Amino acid sequence: MQIKRIKAENYKTYLHLDLDLSVSEDKPIILIGGMNGGGKTTLFDAIYSALYGIDITTEREFRELFNAGIADYENKSIVLDVEFTGLVLGQQKQYKMIRTYKLINHKPVENVQFFFDSISYSYGTHTAPKEKAVSEMAVSKIIEANLPRELSKYFLFDAMKTSELMKEEHINNLIKDNIKSVMGFNKYAQLQQAAGKLLGEEKAKRLDNEQQEKEYKTLLKQKEVAEGQLASLNVEYEKALQYSADNRETYETLLKGKNDNSIIDGKIESLKRRIETTQRNIEDYQKRMSEVAKSNLEISLIIPRIANLLANEIEIILTNKKALEDEKRNRLSDKQLMDVTKKLSSIIEKRYLSEGMIDIEAVIERYRYETLDEEKINDRYYYLDANDIATLQEITNNIVQNPILPLQQDRSKLNIDIEELPKWKDNMHELKKQKAGGDFSLMEKYELNEKEIRRLREERTKIENEISGYKKKIENYDYQVSQEPDPRYDLLCKLPELFKDLARKLLRYKKDNIEQMMKDNLNKNLIAYKDTIGRVDLSQDLDDIAFKLYHKNGNEIFLNQLNAGSKQMVMQVLLKVLYELGDYDPPVMIDTVMGVLDRLSRETILENYFPDLARQTILLSTDTEIAPENDFHKIEAYVSKVYTLHRDLEKQCTTISEDYFDVELRTEDWA
Repeated sequence: MQIKRIKAENYKTYLHLDLDLSVSEDKPIILIGGMNGGGKTTLFDAIYSALYGIDITTEREFRELFNAGIADYENKSIVLDVEFTGLVLGQQKQYKMIRTYKLINHKPVENVQFFFDSISYSYGTHTAPKEKAVSEMAVSKIIEANLPRELSKYFLFDAMKTSELMKEEHINNLIKDNIKSVMGFNKYAQLQQAAGKLLGEEKAKRLDNEQQEKEYKTLLKQKEVAEGQLASLNVEYEKALQYSADNRETYETLLKGKNDNSIIDGKIESLKRRIETTQRNIEDYQKRMSEVAKSNLEISLIIPRIANLLANEIEIILTNKKALEDEKRNRLSDKQLMDVTKKLSSIIEKRYLSEGMIDIEAVIERYRYETLDEEKINDRYYYLDANDIATLQEITNNIVQNPILPLQQDRSKLNIDIEELPKWKDNMHELKKQKAGGDFSLMEKYELNEKEIRRLREERTKIENEISGYKKKIENYDYQVSQEPDPRYDLLCKLPELFKDLARKLLRYKKDNIEQMMKDNLNKNLIAYKDTIGRVDLSQDLDDIAFKLYHKNGNEIFLNQLNAGSKQMVMQVLLKVLYELGDYDPPVMIDTVMGVLDRLSRETILENYFPDLARQTILLSTDTEIAPENDFHKIEAYVSKVYTLHRDLEKQCTTISEDYFDVELRTEDWA
């Protein structure tokens, strides 16, 4: 099976989706990039829902699936359109499935169209029950022949959730389910069951009296009913476990903040302030930009340039004037000069001259003249008076700047906040929903599901005990059956064990292959235990399959003790082995491909795992999981097409470009 194209209208974040997913034999990978919240998981859901349908029963459920950017949903439809190829009776066929969902009188209505060759099926909510059942069964058989719904979770899955599947209560059931279903063991179990039923009926006929025959048939019927109940319970149990795995992280997150409304209020208020501040800054920026645009730009741009050129020279002038002023302040005042001169004249006259010979006024005047002359020599800008100096000072204090420059600086800072603005709004919206209790409904569902898991576990144990009781009573009757020669009866006695033995032999044959392939792949890909896996042990009992890993030193490697990245790797290796040895050839689609893997594990899985995983592998990745600049080239030779999902938060829709985070796929021959 290969998915050729997926189309969608008005489905969640996809207003219009049309994606070519066809691959060539030597390039089996489709690489689709997108940031968190960009629409990767929604694309995943669109393909799954197109194949298997959506269970929509209420108007609210319809609105949750309808594109949020469209206000009027009542007169519009959700359309999912998938084209795929597959084998039916050994022949390759082209198929097209179109599912349409619409509200009529506030109730969701489904219409299905299915085409292949010249044959078509059309049915829906308003189709007569008998006619619908016939068409639905025919379509279901084709899809189930290529990828049974119960197996889709192993081939269309979110890698981030694989660690939950690796818990002790999951893993052995998962292995058993895979081996029985993916690898074709179920048909032997069904043959064994049918042969056992025929044998039971024959044994009942051979009992000695009518009453015994009646009691024996009753026991057989009770055992059959109980086994049917157990099978149904097992399906419910697996669904409940899967729901728990899918929603545990969300539940734990909600649980932490359930009663912490004060913290939520604080977060809402903080986000509100950020949003309001950013919006005010945007308005202010736009207003300032408008004012600049209205002004004489030539003057606004040239004057600042001239002013800036003069700034250095003005600074030199002011520095010189300041130095001179400092020097003046250090000189003696007129009174101090007079006092000093008188004292010095008196001393000189007493020692060397007659009293009154020195003209003190003349000395002082001469000093003043020489000092002033010296000032003029030192002051290159003597022609500038105090008013001139004050003007220059004012210029330096108010240098006119280029009005564009601060705007550009403000825009750079503002761009960061503008990018964050949609996220802040979304976060605030989610917090308000949480405070109002909108998301806490999931908590109730999760807790009810946990109770259901416990109930189902108890019910399974009870029915298993009942079946054991019926088997013992039936065995007691078997001793009473007459052993008269009867070839038909003898053959019937052999058939159940024959089919059981065939299944065991097939398991034993495939067991060796599974163990060896698992060991080889884990030694190559499981970085934490690279080249140290001694053996992989798979039990031979189909009814009680156990899966174990052992170190080459002999000690068991407990699966539930592995870290999340190692668990993911074990699951993906198991997937690859079952894919290669199984009876189906489905596409493999992996979301969050390497979310929990370390650098070495990422390199290993890129180079050794993805290139030959399947005939069609669709990878949904962020730019940190498969980095466009470092990682993309490692698998580029195996990639048929690349796409990037772009989320428009304002329009609430996703668009697609044919590149991988702006890196285009090279078209040259890689060989």
